[in-house]
Amino acid sequence: MTPEQLTGYLHAHIPLTAALAARVVAFDTRQMEIAAPLVPNQNHRGTAFGGSLATLGILGGWSLLNTALERQNLFAKIVVQHSDCEFREPVTADFTALSVLPEAEWPRFLATLRRHGRARIAIETRISANGRAVVTHRGRYAAFLESTES
Repeated sequence: MTPEQLTGYLHAHIPLTAALAARVVAFDTRQMEIAAPLVPNQNHRGTAFGGSLATLGILGGWSLLNTALERQNLFAKIVVQHSDCEFREPVTADFTALSVLPEAEWPRFLATLRRHGRARIAIETRISANGRAVVTHRGRYAAFLESTES
């Protein structure tokens, strides 16, 4: 799957992502980068709306986990269990979210999911604008195994 295909999937299945004009920039086995423009996400003060920033943080972690599980031929329902944002400064430009899988937790998460059919993992997403880290999102995601394919 390409970044453009994943963006299309997100827009079709999570309509809010289209309203945010979010687009997947790049992803690999360990990280996901999603960008969004300021204009459709502005508040009345001309800065990015906190809800848009929080949503992009959740979306980055969810998308990363979903694609990482698919690479393992694991198909799961994924829900955000906990979400926390630290807003460091107003966002006055287009912004990008970078989500990274926690290397140390990943093997245990996969083993638990395979053994029990459900597991949780925490994923951190850093949102940047103008080359500066402006928001840190910490999300805990629960995955519920649907099926496996060989």
